[in-house]
Amino acid sequence: MRKQAVTLDDRVKQVSGTLIIKEARVEDSGKYLCVVNNSVGGESVETVLTVTAPLAANIEPTTQTVDFGRPAVFTCNFEGNPIKMISWLKDGKSLSHEDSVLRIESVKKEDKGMYQCFIRNDQENAQASAELKLGGRFEPPQIRQAFKEETLQPGPSVFLKCIALGNPTPEITWELDGKKLSNSDRLQVGQYVTVNGDVVSHLNISSIHTNDGGLYKCIASSKVGSVEHAAKLNVFGLPFIRPMEKKAIVAGETLIVTCPVAGYPIETIVWERDGRVLPINRKQKVFPNGTLIIENVERLSDQATYTCVARNAQGYSARGTLEVQVMEMPHITAFDHLI
Repeated sequence: MRKQAVTLDDRVKQVSGTLIIKEARVEDSGKYLCVVNNSVGGESVETVLTVTAPLAANIEPTTQTVDFGRPAVFTCNFEGNPIKMISWLKDGKSLSHEDSVLRIESVKKEDKGMYQCFIRNDQENAQASAELKLGGRFEPPQIRQAFKEETLQPGPSVFLKCIALGNPTPEITWELDGKKLSNSDRLQVGQYVTVNGDVVSHLNISSIHTNDGGLYKCIASSKVGSVEHAAKLNVFGLPFIRPMEKKAIVAGETLIVTCPVAGYPIETIVWERDGRVLPINRKQKVFPNGTLIIENVERLSDQATYTCVARNAQGYSARGTLEVQVMEMPHITAFDHLI
């Protein structure tokens, strides 16, 4: 740091080897160097002056209303000395942000709430709060009416319905065991908007088969959010497993897959690999509903073909295979410099 001579004036005086500062200010804080010279040589001694001042803070603006997708900025203005730390909280929970300016690039529903700025030193702290409200122009999707779990015999037609609202008007899509559904010979998906702005979507399955059973889900989504509802449709019959598409996953991530089982009632669902029933290590977890979880996947140990087996009480079973491919990030190996 560059040294500069102390400017003497009516407030700052030097009496022989004594420096007198009247009505000390925060800006007087710093390192002071006393230098003594004579014809033979010189000596110096350093001291640090810290002028303390009460801490105070305020946030600008104290309240702001922001539409979904738009940016929001809070600025924590503070005074006092010394200041060792700045921190932010939202609704009482700590944010990993230590700058005086808090910026939210694209406001989402969960950003709504109270924000607090804290400034601290070893002796005291000060805080200020501000509120972020969501603009009324947009409303995230909500499902106001949906279908329930059903258990039925094969044969009759089934009618599932979801009613959603939101602004902008949401789009409703349907899934069966995580796979998107579209129109086919026996399956019809349609939706319309009522005069009140509600979106009514229906899924019609004509002459339902045992193989149509599973977890059905309706998803209402728009640019400001999405919401979903799921329920099982159980159709009496022998176990059946729908084909599973090859699953590619990046090394280090967690694999989560649920076996797409139909048939009812089903007594057990297990996963196997190379003829061994899982789990065979601590990374693997298998749940009674047919969900398989493998944490921190690795190519050498986890890339393989997995088999799901569903059985009923009479001993009838169905098997389905899933190929898991583990992709690894590229590694650059340093090369030797030749001189």
